[in-house]
Amino acid sequence: MRTLRKYKITVEDEAYLTTKATFRLSRPALAAMAVGAFLVCVAASVAVIMFTPLRTLLPGYMDYSQRVETEENLLRLDSIRERYAVNQAYIDNVLRVTDTGRTPVDSASCTALLREMAPDSLMGPSEREAGFISQMQEKERFNISVLAPLAADGMLFSPVSPEGVFTSDSRQSDEGVVVVPGSQPVQSSADGSVVAAYYSWNTRAYELVIQHDRGFMTAYSGIGAPLVAVGDIVNSGQAVALAPEPDRRGRRDFTVRMWHDGLPVVPFEYVGGFREESYPEERYEAPRGR
Repeated sequence: MRTLRKYKITVEDEAYLTTKATFRLSRPALAAMAVGAFLVCVAASVAVIMFTPLRTLLPGYMDYSQRVETEENLLRLDSIRERYAVNQAYIDNVLRVTDTGRTPVDSASCTALLREMAPDSLMGPSEREAGFISQMQEKERFNISVLAPLAADGMLFSPVSPEGVFTSDSRQSDEGVVVVPGSQPVQSSADGSVVAAYYSWNTRAYELVIQHDRGFMTAYSGIGAPLVAVGDIVNSGQAVALAPEPDRRGRRDFTVRMWHDGLPVVPFEYVGGFREESYPEERYEAPRGR
């Protein structure tokens, strides 16, 4: 039988010639002790490097000031990128609005364009969304067919122009186009107060909005200079603006829109039934030599 070798480690105090400690180890135990001591040294070294300032002495490690400056520059760069995206979106929107040659698209196509996807890939409305849309449409139809006429009962409506006539194709639309013969002024459709009066660069003409009683509101687009200011009280049939400027053929027209409780109504049904005749287009051609 092979004898197992053992190693003896003795700790002596030479000053007093006494033995302090004695260890007897076999070869496997001695190897395990050496491995354990090595692992302890490695763990201690890692802890010193990670949790003490000695890590700054490692090759390639930034100085504290350089690291702080780098972090601040990264934050500034991120803020600059965000501000650049906002400004670029604003510029793109301005270019899109001022582009007179663009083709109008519906909201779904606009959403698809912004998301860079085809309209067919958009998800359809959910069940709740479809129910909400149906409910609002039913409410709008009820308001236009029942509530608005009831609210208009007893109100004094006047024509928006003394001899102005609604065009045939706008009599069933919520944007009525009124043709004005001569330079007759624009009149208030009913008693109310002026809530907005400004010049529009899109139509190159003035805009006017009047709030009436019982939830009605009238807006005039493409008219001449206003004769009233914001906050003025106007009466039904009162002149509120000059006639619109004639176009190249000498025709003068402007647009009328009306709402009841925020929902659009057909202006012709309230302020367009005073004159039934219509004027041919040739009547508004510019005179010869003009």
